[in-house]
Amino acid sequence: MRAISFAVVGNNRLGARVFQALHDMGHDVSPACADAGPLRDIAEQLGAGVPDAGTVLSGIEWRIDCGAADPHIGCEAQHSLTFTARAPAFPPTRADLAWQWAGPKGIADVATSVCQFGEPVCGADLAAQIDIEAEALLVDTVSRLGRDALSLDDLKPAKKKPGGVALDLHRLSGWHVTNETARDVVLEPSLPEMVSRRAIATPAAIALRDADGDVDYRTFVGASMTLASQLAALMPAASADDDAPRVIAVRLRKSRLLYTAILGAIGAGAAYAPLDPSFPPDRVRQILEQSRAVCLLTDEDFDESVLAGLDVKVLRITALDAKNIDIANTSWPVERQADRTERCAITIFTSGSTGTPKGVMLTHRNIVHFCHWYRDYIGMDASSRVLQFCTVAFDVSLLDIFPTFLAGATLVIPTEEQRHALDDLSALIADEALTHAFLPPALLAVMPDAEWPALRHLLTGGDVCFPETIARWSQGREFHNIFGPAECTVLVTIARLKAGDSNRMIGRPIANVRCYVLDEAGEPALTGQPGELCVAGAGVADGYLHRPDLTQNSFVPNPFADADGVWPAASDEKLYRTGDIVQWDDSGVLHFVGRRDAQVKIRGFRVEMGEIEGAVLATGLYGQCACVVDERKRIRGFVARPGSAQASGDAVREQLAARLPDYMVPYEIVVLDALPATNNGKIDRGALSRMPAQRTVTATEDEPLTETETQLRALWARLLDLEPFEIGRDDSFFNLGGHSLLVSRLMLAVKKEFGGNAPLARFMERPTVSALASLLTSDDLKKGERIPQRVFDDMALPEEIRPVDGLRPTPDGAKAVLLTGANGFLGTFIAAELIAQTSAVVHCMVRAPSQKDGEGRLAQALHANGLGALIGHPRLKVVLGDLAKPHLGLAPDAWHVLARDIDAIYHNGAHVNHVYDYPYLYDANVGATLELLRLACEYRNKSMHFVSTLSAASAMDDKGHVLEAGPARNAPAFVNNGYNVTKWVAEHLVWEAAERGVDATILRPGNITGVASSGLCQPTRNRILLLVKGSLQLGAAPAGDTDFDFTPVDFLAHAAVRCTTDPQRELRVFHLQNPQPLTWEDYLGALAPCGYALALEEPADWRNRLTSIDETNALFDVVAFYLDDSQEDIGDMARIAHQRTAETLGRLGVAYPRKDRQLLAAHFNYLIESGFLPLPATVDEPYTQRELDAEPAA
Repeated sequence: MRAISFAVVGNNRLGARVFQALHDMGHDVSPACADAGPLRDIAEQLGAGVPDAGTVLSGIEWRIDCGAADPHIGCEAQHSLTFTARAPAFPPTRADLAWQWAGPKGIADVATSVCQFGEPVCGADLAAQIDIEAEALLVDTVSRLGRDALSLDDLKPAKKKPGGVALDLHRLSGWHVTNETARDVVLEPSLPEMVSRRAIATPAAIALRDADGDVDYRTFVGASMTLASQLAALMPAASADDDAPRVIAVRLRKSRLLYTAILGAIGAGAAYAPLDPSFPPDRVRQILEQSRAVCLLTDEDFDESVLAGLDVKVLRITALDAKNIDIANTSWPVERQADRTERCAITIFTSGSTGTPKGVMLTHRNIVHFCHWYRDYIGMDASSRVLQFCTVAFDVSLLDIFPTFLAGATLVIPTEEQRHALDDLSALIADEALTHAFLPPALLAVMPDAEWPALRHLLTGGDVCFPETIARWSQGREFHNIFGPAECTVLVTIARLKAGDSNRMIGRPIANVRCYVLDEAGEPALTGQPGELCVAGAGVADGYLHRPDLTQNSFVPNPFADADGVWPAASDEKLYRTGDIVQWDDSGVLHFVGRRDAQVKIRGFRVEMGEIEGAVLATGLYGQCACVVDERKRIRGFVARPGSAQASGDAVREQLAARLPDYMVPYEIVVLDALPATNNGKIDRGALSRMPAQRTVTATEDEPLTETETQLRALWARLLDLEPFEIGRDDSFFNLGGHSLLVSRLMLAVKKEFGGNAPLARFMERPTVSALASLLTSDDLKKGERIPQRVFDDMALPEEIRPVDGLRPTPDGAKAVLLTGANGFLGTFIAAELIAQTSAVVHCMVRAPSQKDGEGRLAQALHANGLGALIGHPRLKVVLGDLAKPHLGLAPDAWHVLARDIDAIYHNGAHVNHVYDYPYLYDANVGATLELLRLACEYRNKSMHFVSTLSAASAMDDKGHVLEAGPARNAPAFVNNGYNVTKWVAEHLVWEAAERGVDATILRPGNITGVASSGLCQPTRNRILLLVKGSLQLGAAPAGDTDFDFTPVDFLAHAAVRCTTDPQRELRVFHLQNPQPLTWEDYLGALAPCGYALALEEPADWRNRLTSIDETNALFDVVAFYLDDSQEDIGDMARIAHQRTAETLGRLGVAYPRKDRQLLAAHFNYLIESGFLPLPATVDEPYTQRELDAEPAA
């Protein structure tokens, strides 16, 4: 397939997918974008150049239009393909997709497809499905272009289809069925008018009940009107250029006076700002200054010295004064404001994560709309009796107050003593026959059990409820979890919870509110994908009082607004970024994940405290948990309410260590009688942070570092961007955030700064500061010396994994096969051989978010490896799975189907990385092998064919030759890096299963190269080829006259399938290297006819060159393998036995490919033509022709 130059247009997800697909196919791809976005991000990740604004891309063969063009980037292309999608209606139940070419005869369909959706729920999911299908269509089209199998001249103009709509993928991705919340509501112009209309209708009904008795609606509204007139006279007139609200602060204890003052302040045309009497003087002064309050309503107990220097009038309220006002014929001063609906009525001061109070401006329309929705949703009427528990400084107090007045119900006001004495509060709820109440989670968690027969609706929110709290208080009533910030008028979602429901379920949006879940790029998240909750609609506040800077950052234009919409879906509507991380579930319900500002970076990893708290509760040892991070970035967990007699802090940590990564396991678990709570009823995490650490430090932890360890810890801190104190002497480099690139930097720095040898293989056995220091200061480099005991423990196959008694695998060949790693390089060729050599259905395990995506990934891999003819083959099936997850990531029914139907397993999949350590790779490489052996022994017996590696071979004779035998207890003969050790351990598991009667084989390939005839390969993933390219960049390579393995991938796959399906098979171990003669120097010598000059140097001299390389050299990622003089690679293939395998292949008629000029010609020509190797400086004629001319005649 020839390489083609492309430019991708459309800085969106489809553009990013298409760019990566074309890049992976080996084409020359340029991103036609300058701004940040998905296309630019993927281009940068793949190392492609991103053009600057004003650039014109030229010399492009094909332009691929996936969306709107960047106006700052030009593109001159010979041809263009444009993606289109149409649907019968919006939201779509299906979509007609096409890639179209603008030819001389008009617009022609080059490739078409239909996406069927069923009942649409999440538009982002639908858009992703379209993207996947569009990518697969394009890959197929490009494959045909690359093979010159697509004739543009034969394309006919596309036929126009009547009806339907063109799908805007941006609009579609922002759509969610749960956001279809539009509802017509007739709203009063202002809050006071809403309340007085109810008072006029039922003046004798009881509005307020406090410790002093009842207040009817006529008295309540009349007194509020009287106060409003007083306050209006005190307020300064607004200037023409100042539309900021005039603020009246209210600081009164809970009583009839408080609610009269609130309504009076708003009725005066001011914005009411609540101040809790418990606020310290500094907080009171801060809010008065921030709000520029003109008046403070308070009582006789207030000390006016707090106001020194402030221009604030003080009005002390001591009694209600209705003055026999005729409320039906008296208007509020606020009614003189024609624009009152849009004016600020209440400003709630919240510190959020900043610690500095900021006033949220809620308009009359915000609150009136909320009241109407809430009254109807909660079933509130004139007979309702509502508890007003929370402080009015907390926005959730609005939930109790104004909807109650709209319904003409009674607001019951507890005393401060009742609010803080649980038994008294419980008695109040029962004695007053309250029907509705909001109580915070922390209070409900410690509230004694009670009947409360009249309480029909109990609401909670503001923090995550513990599961036991939900179970206790949802019995006999509706239990509601409300969620939303003050900036969105009390709440944006609500969920009815019952026992067993997720305590993180926050429900669906309320009427005329829309919730968007956006990823870090601002794109709508897929179902199940976490993202930031952003809110639009009727509840979104007007911004922050006197803080345009904060308003601009948090209240942004809604990119998904309806261009033709009217309130509350106006085209210019605001979107509030909450900072809360949430995710949609399959049914369209939102679940809380955590706070964006609560994510902390521990050892280089982003950690969400809520995830750890959920893991603690999942142990069942304690019913309550909260986690905080201290100044040394240690996670500290606090628990209460033990769930069993075995509960203890150590027991919790022990279970977490088995469930969570090391960096997420709390430093300590502290057991408390109860978790502290704030005045608002939330868990007081500040109080938890101030509690002293209680864990006893072990002697090893307390032991001072050596000088070398101290220097290494400082080096690690620089590389990992951590503080030195965050790095323990026995912390794994990878648990601290290390990766392959950083390993290269680490080993280069060690070589330069310490000068000694630190063999990578030995470091990988135990990648810690203490182990690395030992390697630098000790001559003891014995192989396997530092392999942790855990590795040997993991070799034990669990007793329950045994074949089903009396049953053997199907004797007449497998009818169904499971293949892991199916979309990898070798995996695609094994799949092809299984199709060619057997009649089995091949179930290909692919890791992907959806079936369509999995099929697309397999199709893309087949295309990239020249096996496109197999796409859509009826015997190739995709099964979604993940080797790193329990049960291979399979749902129980999918596991059962495979256990019942398959006859053989080809385990070719693995996390292939020669730098990561054993624990990091365990799940995907060892854990997956265990799961597959379980599957092999469940329901019916199955054959298990395990693809290992010659690097993991461990059985040797006394002459040091590697035997065709099962694994030995001694370490692998060659490299002991994490990857090879996982293969070694997996071999032990498979071998033990074979000893128990499982029909199992171990297949050990050597150096896997490209397709014999074409040289097609994946050079960037082959360490030997990176060595070749890096050496060419250096101008020198290490000398060596050892036998060099060169095994074409198509031969390897063919041999593997023939050996494992051989009815006469007796061997359990096959060494599948290519024993045909070829030395390392002969292999490198084949570069000379291609025009490359490459000197051969003594290995020690060559290694000295490596300390000068940087990321531009292809060797950089793998340089750590070659820095030390005790480097352990397979090296001389003459040491590796293969005779028994060769005899089997001979009997089966499988010939080894000759390592001749023709094979090497195809190999190096592909590396040159694909662009992997730089073009040679000089070459007289094509390598293949010159060398083939020299071949003797047949």
